[in-house]
Amino acid sequence: MTSRTLKISLLALLMVLPVNLALAEVTASFRYPLSNFSGPVLSQWARLAVDSERNEIYALHQRKNDIRIFDEHGMEIFVFAEGFGSAADIAIGDDGDIFVLSRGYQSATVHLLDYRGEQVAEIPLQGVPAAFSKFAADHLVHRNSSLYLVDSSSMQVIVVDEAGRFKKSYDLSREIKPYMPREELQRELTINDWRKKKLEDIDLNGFTVDDQGNLFFTVPVLFSAFKLSPRGELRRFGKSGSAKGKFGVVAGIATDDMGYIYVSDRLRSVVLVFDRDLMFQTEFGYRGDLPSNLIVPDDLAIDSLGNVYVGQAANRGVSVFKVVHQDTSPPQAGESMSINHEESGRIIEEVEIDRLEFVVDQGSDTASTDSGDSSRNTEAVESQYNEVNDE
Repeated sequence: MTSRTLKISLLALLMVLPVNLALAEVTASFRYPLSNFSGPVLSQWARLAVDSERNEIYALHQRKNDIRIFDEHGMEIFVFAEGFGSAADIAIGDDGDIFVLSRGYQSATVHLLDYRGEQVAEIPLQGVPAAFSKFAADHLVHRNSSLYLVDSSSMQVIVVDEAGRFKKSYDLSREIKPYMPREELQRELTINDWRKKKLEDIDLNGFTVDDQGNLFFTVPVLFSAFKLSPRGELRRFGKSGSAKGKFGVVAGIATDDMGYIYVSDRLRSVVLVFDRDLMFQTEFGYRGDLPSNLIVPDDLAIDSLGNVYVGQAANRGVSVFKVVHQDTSPPQAGESMSINHEESGRIIEEVEIDRLEFVVDQGSDTASTDSGDSSRNTEAVESQYNEVNDE
């Protein structure tokens, strides 16, 4: 058989060459803490929201019950502290409207503020089903002209329009039931078993919604983050552990314009980054005293410039990181690709292979070779490739 120069697919190339293929490259670097002219602004687990049109960041300091606005360079430009009761969370509308969630006993109120922080209206919730009579929201998200109110203890979500009219609801505790420990195990646990108490205290911590209407949330007891699509498809991601890419105590969650997902971990003091396919990419922060370190990070927010804002404990305020990701996804079928061959240090686009000839019939999905071993090798490589993706 004659030699033939072939442009081959990724799987066939993996069969004959050791390669190093990176599907995405994500890097994060510390920029600065949010500050005013006196220095870094101290806060404890600030709640964060971004005005995407102006790239301004809003930080709600719950202990001080004030809201501070910072420009895209991290400098404070305005502060206000009246007109919204005991604030629990903050969200920014598409046109810059400020929505503040205040909490009372088994109740919650949404206040609409103008750019000066003065109350324009109190938004009453209308048409909410009676089943939500004890609903006490502690999270607020604005997305696509809707307000998402979340009760983290019951894991219930109410969606209303900007006037407070009920649109729909979610019961996330019901959604995650397939991922709960077996009922047999729960019955076996005694009242004094610490595991029983943990199972009874299941709630969510972080919550956000992307532009496509996907809900993202974290459940610390399950060491997991979840994505719930508008079609009701639930996907779980993340694994428990102390190593890089693993979850300790998951907290805040946010998404950027490219579909990347960011999850803060209180125990490991890092922010983990996942791609749109829920695959781990990198992490940054780590516990320590350097400015670039984090101490028990919690809420997250991301602006359109790629700045990631991280609220944290120990009165460390809000740290700002710059995240850069370059999508180098594999080309589609029929496109050529360049792969770095580590042994030779050169770029290989076409490979001459003796005794290997793919015969592809037009209109057929099958490919044959003159060697049965080659066919079996291709199947083996494809199986390993799928197993790695499944993990």
